[in-house]
Amino acid sequence: MTSELNNGLLAPADATGEWEQIAWRIGVEVAAPAADDVDRLARFPAEAVEAIRSEKLLSALLPKEFDGGGASLVDMVAAVRALATHCASSALVLAMHCIEVYNIARHGHTDGLRALARDISADGLLLANANSEIGIGGDVGRSICALDRTTTPWTLEKQALAISYGENADVVLATARRDPDAAETDQVFIAARRGDFDLEPTSEWDTLGLRGTCSRSFRLTVRVDPELVFPVPFSDIANDGSGQARQLLLSAVWVGLAEAAAAKAHAYVRAAARRSIGTTPPSAIRVAEIAADLEEGRSLLVAQALRFGYLESRSDLQNAGFTMALRNLKVSTSTLGVRTSTAALGICGISGYKRDSEYSLDRIIRDAHGGLIMVSNDRYLGDNAQLLLARKQI
Repeated sequence: MTSELNNGLLAPADATGEWEQIAWRIGVEVAAPAADDVDRLARFPAEAVEAIRSEKLLSALLPKEFDGGGASLVDMVAAVRALATHCASSALVLAMHCIEVYNIARHGHTDGLRALARDISADGLLLANANSEIGIGGDVGRSICALDRTTTPWTLEKQALAISYGENADVVLATARRDPDAAETDQVFIAARRGDFDLEPTSEWDTLGLRGTCSRSFRLTVRVDPELVFPVPFSDIANDGSGQARQLLLSAVWVGLAEAAAAKAHAYVRAAARRSIGTTPPSAIRVAEIAADLEEGRSLLVAQALRFGYLESRSDLQNAGFTMALRNLKVSTSTLGVRTSTAALGICGISGYKRDSEYSLDRIIRDAHGGLIMVSNDRYLGDNAQLLLARKQI
């Protein structure tokens, strides 16, 4: 337990966990030097992903029986956070991939999905998600498209609202109605290997931030292998692990962004102090305030990650209190990223405002605002408000 608490609680440069240390090293040596170019060109962070692949982070969450790393979700939350302090786009690629790896490890009980798990370990396959769909907004619990079992092979056509790094993925996972007569909420979950799916871009990706995720819209066409259809309904997958893992892994990105901003402000104030030995710069107290906020964010993230492990062992991940806590985690960490980066700009002043400065906060501030719109905070607060009406305690 002590080592698990250290994973994610310490400053990432002082990381103690094996996977966290690997992610930090990739961030320093590979992701950070390429981050501005990735952002400027809105291109896939190929260098960082190749390093992630070579260091076996893509299969870290898989159990040893699949030749995976046997890492816990706490381990990967800490790793994603460490990488996000250097490049949020690279960290999001790792986070979104890990969500799908977790789904396969927990719910992929067909021969085809088990073989896919082994290939992820052997070949470093990169997984992407195509759950969002044009016409349903952000509600991935519904689908318009449907699996067609009358064709040989089975087929699926979907107008995906966004498939992050889809053109670089080796496997795409997608939701669909069970058949054309099924209700929108009666969904199956399908994995498709490269060669069995086609992607036709239907939008560009020229955004304020998180530009390296390359989250374009696509017309997705899949030739479906029945062995790569999950054996349980998507609602079971979403409620029993997938949704919870998603909240934790994405929240790790927002905490990592807050740490990146805090590090800029800290370095700026330390440099000012060195220029005036014996005095404390006035802005030092603002850094102390940021540090207090950051500690709250770290602690909240680690506490919920540990709680996840406990509830998972008790088959109680659908606990209503935990559902509320994870929504609160998303709201807290996404606003932390924006609040901390804005405060850091106030500390660094013109040096943080200039794009060619070592203290520049340009990319960090823009990326941090992405956390506010990856599922609206008001939507989560509204869901919690309804749930609180039925609960006897907060």
